Amino acid sequence: SFTVRRGETLAIVGESGSGKSVTSLALLGLHKGTRAEVSGEIRLDGRELVSLPEHEMRALRGRTVSMIFQDPLSALHPYFTVGAQIAEAYRVHHKVSKKEARERAVEMLKRVGIPQPERRVRDYPHQFSGGMRQRAMIAMSLVCDPELLIADEPTTALDVTVQAQILDLIRDLQKEIASAVVLITHDLGVVA
Repeated sequence: SFTVRRGETLAIVGESGSGKSVTSLALLGLHKGTRAEVSGEIRLDGRELVSLPEHEMRALRGRTVSMIFQDPLSALHPYFTVGAQIAEAYRVHHKVSKKEARERAVEMLKRVGIPQPERRVRDYPHQFSGGMRQRAMIAMSLVCDPELLIADEPTTALDVTVQAQILDLIRDLQKEIASAVVLITHDLGVVA
């Protein structure tokens, strides 16, 4: 069991296949429809999540609890622009126009250090480098200023320089919005 409070970072470290990602998927209620069995309880601000109906979990997912997935190329849809995907994540939880959501997407791309965000918002995931896709994934996961951010192997397949930039970015944005962060990794260097 573990507890993480707002503003804190908790690292879950383990070898491949130890259940780190399954744990993160359970926190988001994404284990349903898989062979994973979740027992016990998962509480967010005192609210029990394991037995929460899907429509209530969907309302929390992205807004209150968000996740940076391990592989941004497979997590980002190839058919839609990066900006459209970030804007959609925002519109799902806020009653805003498409124009306002697009402006928020540009703002988020700028916050995560994407150069020329006004132009890059129209690009597709395959037009971004690996580090830029990871930054776009971070922008999408933070667009609603979640209370809890789950970062599942956020620096896998990135070179050491980009790894450091991504970790600094997560830390800076965490301070800005006072999120709790659960960092899932097998790399003790990333934890350090």
